[in-house]
Amino acid sequence: MSMYRRYNYRAYPTQGQREALSRLYGACRYAYNWTLDQREFMRRRHGRMQSYTQLSGMFTQWKNTPGMDWLLAVSSTPLQQSIRHADVAYRNFFRLYKAGRTHIVTSHRTGKKRRTGLPRFKSRRDGEQSAEFTKSARFKVGHADGCKWAFLTLPKIGRVKLRWTRDLPSTPNTVTIMRHADGSYEASFTVQVDGEIDAPKPLHEACGIDMGLDSLMSIVYTDGTREKIPHPRTLKRHARRLRKLDKQLARGKKGSANYAKTRVLRAKAYSRIQNQRKDMAYKLASKVAGENQAVALETLNVKGLARTHMAKSLLDANWTRIIDRIRQLGVQYSRTVKRVDRWYPSSQICSVCGYRDGRKPLDVRIWECPKCGALLDRDWNAAVNILDAAGLAESLNARGGDVRRGLAQADRNADARETGTRRTVSLH
Repeated sequence: MSMYRRYNYRAYPTQGQREALSRLYGACRYAYNWTLDQREFMRRRHGRMQSYTQLSGMFTQWKNTPGMDWLLAVSSTPLQQSIRHADVAYRNFFRLYKAGRTHIVTSHRTGKKRRTGLPRFKSRRDGEQSAEFTKSARFKVGHADGCKWAFLTLPKIGRVKLRWTRDLPSTPNTVTIMRHADGSYEASFTVQVDGEIDAPKPLHEACGIDMGLDSLMSIVYTDGTREKIPHPRTLKRHARRLRKLDKQLARGKKGSANYAKTRVLRAKAYSRIQNQRKDMAYKLASKVAGENQAVALETLNVKGLARTHMAKSLLDANWTRIIDRIRQLGVQYSRTVKRVDRWYPSSQICSVCGYRDGRKPLDVRIWECPKCGALLDRDWNAAVNILDAAGLAESLNARGGDVRRGLAQADRNADARETGTRRTVSLH
C-alpha cells in the first residue's frame, strides 16, 4: 500500500537566508494573488477561466515586463506552485458553486472532506508564510549518520540548517519551507511510503471510547480493564499569561517596536499551546491505535457543540484531532476503527441489563438503574455501550443468555493501571 506522509523539521536559517526567504514569500503571495485576479477578471468579462498552462505562460511573460525584475531574483518553482495552488482552490470553489451544492471537497491524498469557499487574497500580515519546492527545483538534503543536524540546499536561498530528529524513509517529492507567526521556521517534506508499516503488537482485542469534558477519554477494554484520561486543560493553564499579553497588545501603538515585540510573544504563547495540544493528541492516538486491534468511537458533531456554552473547553479538548489521528493510525497499523451513529443513546442505556432510562443532565455522573439496581458511572457506561453497539462486544451468548460485563459499575475498582496492564505511552 502506497501513501503520502509528511515529515517536519525545525529550520534555523541565517539572517541573509531569512531575508531571501522573505523576498520569496512576497513573490509567492504576489503570484497567488495575481492568479486569483486574472481568474476573476476572465470569469466576469468572458464567463470562462484560463487553464493552469495558460496562466503559467502568462505569468512567465509578465515577469519579463519592466518593473518586475524582483520576480526573477527568486526561484521560479515556488511561484509556479503558488499559481497551481490558486488554480486548484478556484476550480474547487467554482465547480461546486456552478453545481449549486454545499462547498465541500474531498482531498485526493487524505480522503478527508473539508469546506471550501471563494479563495481570498493573501497578505503580508498573515501569520503563516510558505513556499513549496518540487523535484524540478533540484533541492538537496545532506545528512551524516548519527548527526543531529542536516542541511537543506534550496535554489537562490542556500544551505538551510535543520534539526534532524528522524530519517526520511525515501527521497522526498516536495519540501515546503514555512515561517510561523512566532518567527520560527519549519521544513516540511512530502514522502511517498510504499509497503507495510511496522505496527506495534496489540495488547487488547478491542476497546470502546467515550469522549467527554470531565474526563477527556473513558476507555473500556474487552479484557475487563478500564481507565480514564484526564482533561489536560491546556488553555486554562496559560490563560493568565494570555490575558496579560492581550492587555499589552491592546494598549500598544500599532507599528511601534514594543507592539511588534508583544505580538511575537503572544504568538509564541499560542504556539506553545498548540504544540502541547498536538503532542497530547498524537501520544494518546498512538496509545489507543497501537494497543488495540479494534477501536469503537462515537460520531461527534464538534462544530455544533462548539456553538454552545461549552465551546472553550470543547475546543481545548482537541477531539477532532484525536479522532482523526486514531483513524489515520488505524489505516497505517491495519486496525479496525468503527464509528457509532451520532444519535445512539449511549448515556441513556444501562450496560448491565439494557434498560433505557432516558436523558440525564450533564452534572449527573453516577446513576442507578431503576430496573436492575446497578450503580453506573456515566462515562464508563457510555464506553461499554459504544463497544457493544459497534459489534465488538457480545451482550448475548449462543443460548440467548445475558453475558454483559459489569465494566460500567461505579463502585467497581477496575482501573487499568492498578491491574498491571502495561502502558506504552505516558501522557502529561
